[in-house]
Amino acid sequence: MERLRPGDPEQIGPWQIVNRLGSGGMGLVYLGTDGTRSAAIKTVREHLLEDPTSRTRLSREVLSLKKVKSKYIAEIVGSDTDASTAWIATSFVDGPSLKKLIEKEGPLKEAQWIDLAKGLFQAISAVHKVGIIHRDVKPSNILIAASGPKLIDFGISFSSDSTSLTKTGLVAGTPAWLAPEQFENREVTSAVDNFALGSVLYFAATGSAPWGDEDSSVAHVMRQILTSEPNLKKLTPTQRDVIGQLLEKDPKKRIIASKCLELLGGVSETREFSISKSSEINSVSKKNSSNSLLKIGAPVLASVLLLGSLFIFNKQGGSSANNAENSPTPVAMKWFGSFEGDPQSQFGEGSKYEIYVCDQGISAKSLKVSTLKGSEAKDAKLKLITGDARCGSSFDTIIATGSVPESGSSVLQISGKTKTGDAISYKYEIKRA
Repeated sequence: MERLRPGDPEQIGPWQIVNRLGSGGMGLVYLGTDGTRSAAIKTVREHLLEDPTSRTRLSREVLSLKKVKSKYIAEIVGSDTDASTAWIATSFVDGPSLKKLIEKEGPLKEAQWIDLAKGLFQAISAVHKVGIIHRDVKPSNILIAASGPKLIDFGISFSSDSTSLTKTGLVAGTPAWLAPEQFENREVTSAVDNFALGSVLYFAATGSAPWGDEDSSVAHVMRQILTSEPNLKKLTPTQRDVIGQLLEKDPKKRIIASKCLELLGGVSETREFSISKSSEINSVSKKNSSNSLLKIGAPVLASVLLLGSLFIFNKQGGSSANNAENSPTPVAMKWFGSFEGDPQSQFGEGSKYEIYVCDQGISAKSLKVSTLKGSEAKDAKLKLITGDARCGSSFDTIIATGSVPESGSSVLQISGKTKTGDAISYKYEIKRA
């Protein structure tokens, strides 16, 4: 997530633009709010819509995607394909990408993998039913929300030249996640999405792509996809059965998503989606905040990246073969903290807390922390780390530490400046759980 740059719009349709979420071949993606909800707004580069046919096709595919009914796809909440700069808004997903989750936490256990696979198979089946091909299914285009995976970014499907090789001879999509026919200038069908799902699910099960990393050379990845077979020995029998059929090189023999769903037992209406790494509840939140929501005066603010676990408390009075009946298990002090305007909280235990927030280009010397409420906050300290894994290589991690209040809560404020002189301010609260 980046601050807005000179020339970026302040408003797109009904959406007030907060900051940048990213950019790609399709165009720029912004985070916006209409006052009641947040959305990811993707703009379409003008050269992709130079002729009327391209703009008509874009409008048609947006209408088709609006017909998709699946809780595993980021819903389109607005669009204007006739505007001078065409745009499409989708609901903002609160969660990390599958790519970041696996890189941070490692491969999923089989039960978690099955939950992920079921959600993705339902998403792709719903898309294919309305005649849309995604063409760029990959871990970074799958976000993990509390309700399950969300497939995002249909940008390449809108490209007027996306059915095979582009005019420059480059493949549309990320090479490590493409199907053989996308390298061979053959007709692209919905089968390419199924092959990509096989590669994505292999990554989720093993922590590595079956054909080479995303930064591998196109020539190496192409050769692997066209001529090599994936190493399925790392997989469980269930994973092998599903992934092996998805990675069939002949698109006519490749299994479809709905059949894969049947192999996994079909849709479970009662089972709650979970990919937590243990019996505790894992939460990895997005960098998502805004000036208007936080109301702290900085021109653009990044939000808290929450990494860690929510702690589940032990009930008193329980017994165990290893515990004496007369020896109650000591319960450690629990605390939680939250930044104003951010719905996610950070949790821990002990008499000391550590809480953090992400921003960019911060001057370490300018950082100060002041107590707004609570005498125990007098020993609060700040530390700045650039490139910390919790916020990512492009961000600064502002870490606040101090004592947990014995009762009530402590409210503190972090203030400072960016290296360009812009003021920043973050208010947070710490209390015992």
